[in-house]
Amino acid sequence: MKTISRSTWLFVDAIPHFGGHEVMLLRWLEELSCDPNVSPRLLARAGGRLLSQSPACTRVAPIPVECTSGPWRPVRNLWRAWRALRQALRTEHPECVVFASGALGYQMLLVALARLHGARVLVYVPLLDTFAAMGYRFGAVKDLFVRWFYGRVPHGWITISAGQAAHFRAWARPSGPVFVLTNAVTRAIETAPRLVPRPLAPAERLRVLVLGRLDAHQKGLDLLVDHLQAASAAVQDRFLVCVTGEGPYRDALEARLSADPLLARCLVVGAWMPAEEAMAANDVLLMPSRFEGVPLVMLEAMALGLPVVASDLPGVRAYVPAECLFDVGDLPRAMQILQGLVDHGLRRRLADSGRAVFEATASGRAFAESVAGVTRDIAAHFGTHPRHLTINEARN
Repeated sequence: MKTISRSTWLFVDAIPHFGGHEVMLLRWLEELSCDPNVSPRLLARAGGRLLSQSPACTRVAPIPVECTSGPWRPVRNLWRAWRALRQALRTEHPECVVFASGALGYQMLLVALARLHGARVLVYVPLLDTFAAMGYRFGAVKDLFVRWFYGRVPHGWITISAGQAAHFRAWARPSGPVFVLTNAVTRAIETAPRLVPRPLAPAERLRVLVLGRLDAHQKGLDLLVDHLQAASAAVQDRFLVCVTGEGPYRDALEARLSADPLLARCLVVGAWMPAEEAMAANDVLLMPSRFEGVPLVMLEAMALGLPVVASDLPGVRAYVPAECLFDVGDLPRAMQILQGLVDHGLRRRLADSGRAVFEATASGRAFAESVAGVTRDIAAHFGTHPRHLTINEARN
């Protein structure tokens, strides 16, 4: 009698924050848990939302909670993460290690250490633009670092669109293949009741949601706050902007609100909550990002029936109508678009068209097919589904 051993894939996300990429990782783990060929395992921060929401059968001994103070904090946190990763490599014997990185620069040292340890390493990242194009300091130098060193460290890469994959191959020249796993939303959101756009009373403000990882530069939150702070009282009285999520910009944002009562009239910071709850409490989703891949929060809003107003970016343009797009950093134009969405009928039409686009491009069925495809491609390229003989067959 013959048996086929399930291939162990260890997923690593050492980042303490929870955002769209982590939601997609959870969805991927759920799909792989039903795959007879793959046994997914997850290494994540203790006490984090990613670990608590992951399937129990996938969890390994977690990375300790991050140190938050002390001059050697980054070194100590890296050491803690590496020790947990090394232990997982020794106990799980994974055939591949997939680092889930919300951005290209995240977890570089852990990736390199895992490669030095002899693991087969892949990096799953939603955005693979150049650092220079994304406006990072010393971006050109960082791009050279990726092209001449880091692009050759992982055995392979996984991103969320064919366009991202082709662009990364062109500028970074990675030594390994670049696979594609498209984005989708959670089953709960896909099957949730559609939101019903509500008419506004004459003096009622439009409720504008900014949802996701609180990163000032990428998500354009600094641009948004600067604009609202400098806006006239008439503009401030038209909208109530709710910034909801977790991330490194949260403390600075709360400090700006505390220092400026006028800003606090039109902008509030909410704690993390499920996307369907946050969207049900608002009238429109605003995305003032400087750069994005294919934003999960955008797909969630489309699935639920919430209109989207966003920066005009390649990963957004295919989903959001031109009338709801504005140039990166053009917050005055964004406010003009939002003012037009006071019209209940327009919001309803945009919600219907957004749902139709979602059903055609980002359904759960499409994601399941994408997971099956990328699993098959990785297995074929690296040979990660070895056959094992039973004791009886070995004796024969």
